[in-house]
Amino acid sequence: MPELPDVEIARRRLEKALGGGTIVAAHSADRYVLRPRAPKTFGPALVDRTIREIGRRGKWLRLVLDDGTRLFSHLGMTGWWQTRSDDDPGDRSERARIDVLRSDGQKISLRYLDSRRFGRLVVNRQDIPEWTDLGPDLLSDGIDARMLASALSRTRRPLKDALMNQRIIAGIGNILATEALWHARIDPRSRSDALSRAEVAAVLRGLHTAVNRELAVRERARGDEWVDVFSIYGRAGERCPRCGSTIARVVMGGRTTAFCKHCQKRIRKPARS
Repeated sequence: MPELPDVEIARRRLEKALGGGTIVAAHSADRYVLRPRAPKTFGPALVDRTIREIGRRGKWLRLVLDDGTRLFSHLGMTGWWQTRSDDDPGDRSERARIDVLRSDGQKISLRYLDSRRFGRLVVNRQDIPEWTDLGPDLLSDGIDARMLASALSRTRRPLKDALMNQRIIAGIGNILATEALWHARIDPRSRSDALSRAEVAAVLRGLHTAVNRELAVRERARGDEWVDVFSIYGRAGERCPRCGSTIARVVMGGRTTAFCKHCQKRIRKPARS
């Protein structure tokens, strides 16, 4: 599933391609992706409107138009936006099409592709709860160690599960949590409320390292090309690149988690003050 870096790259590419353009046509016939609105409302809400802002929060994209209308997009597992020329034929997995006339006179056709249809497109006049209820975003809001420590101190859940709670931090998924905790040298099974302030700071540094490393590589990739930039994610059974021990695996919250038993410390109880 796309996580913060993937969605941020999608935002940057959309902003570069479409920012300031006017929507001249819009169509979707996919009732599932457009839930809860009917497809017939999609085009009329967008056509003849100018794109004023292309933003991101967590795993959600938001296009704000000149009349205040908002188009929200969640990529789900297989969703992706592609820009094409307006005469390119439709793709089998195409779920929506938006044609934009840019300020330089060039016409761009924006296609939303989603083979498994787990993504969502929502047109609304106001921000939706899925956007407003998210926790702080690592890139756009900034998160300090005190803020993160306060949030983690209120739950006894395993640390990796807590980091993936979108109300604690928006945009962190299985991959980023796994990578960040390896960088922080902390076992993903550690109890969230047991971390010291220094350990929380290490987690925060690990998150920034994981996000920035992936962003740097994704910027150079073509389209939705998959590039493996990970230190430990998906490498169970291989050697830890830091200490050489065999990378272990455990299932947490229904997801496979890779970690190093040797160099990632498991924190079980709060330190005595």
